Amino acid sequence: MSKRTVFTTITPLPAGITRETVIETLHNHFEMIDLNPLVIERHLTKAPRKASPEEFHSIWYHVVDKINYFPGYSGRTEFDVCFHNLNNGLQTHVYAPLGLDIKDKWSLGGSLPHEPKEPVEIGFGVPKEGLWLREDVDMRCNIMATGFVKKTLKKAHGTLVERLVEKAHIRETKLHNMRLEEHNSNSILSYYSDPRSPGLASPLLSSDVSQARPNANEAPNSLKGPWNLDHRGSLSQAPYPYSPPMEGMQQAPVDPRYSQPSPQSKYSQPPPDPRVTILE
Repeated sequence: MSKRTVFTTITPLPAGITRETVIETLHNHFEMIDLNPLVIERHLTKAPRKASPEEFHSIWYHVVDKINYFPGYSGRTEFDVCFHNLNNGLQTHVYAPLGLDIKDKWSLGGSLPHEPKEPVEIGFGVPKEGLWLREDVDMRCNIMATGFVKKTLKKAHGTLVERLVEKAHIRETKLHNMRLEEHNSNSILSYYSDPRSPGLASPLLSSDVSQARPNANEAPNSLKGPWNLDHRGSLSQAPYPYSPPMEGMQQAPVDPRYSQPSPQSKYSQPPPDPRVTILE
């Protein structure tokens, strides 16, 4: 003789856990199975013949649980279970031996500080702020085993929810660190790519590269005057730039033989010495 048992468990979720992280965990079937402390083995399987048309195309798993019936005695229980994802949660249906049938529905509810608040269902102790995870169980089993199955199921699923919350915390920490590292990298790249940044003071890296390039129409410093003409008629740059004489000082006379070349001649020769006779 079987008995139907229905109960609901609501677990408030701590701050810092996002809706996306919880839904991602609920939709990861292997992770949800492994979070159950009773499971010792699981693998994909085909839908059983007794599956309903709606459940036939769901994802099915064969699971092995280790059940402690009383101290010092435990046993293995094998069963098939189907998983069906929902937008805000997950549905499962367990077909266990001895007529045990468990329909479980996990749903995520509540609102975050930046989300609009929605009316909450009364009579179940639903938190009015923050996110919460709700589990609705519809179970049918032998009337003699109802109390033991319900106690074992609630204890196992309580541990599952605790592990799920801790797993969500770890995932949120990793995502936060990744976003922070990416933000810092983008800040550094934008800092050094900005031409106005003080880190790019070199004119070769600035946007106004023309200031760092010499003017093609301007002669280099090595071709600028003043120039001297030696006694051999060779031009040489003066070691110091020409400066006008100071007030009160007389400038030394310049020998006309060593004057600078005229603009019409590139190289001017000194006038002949009258004391030298040239023989032809």
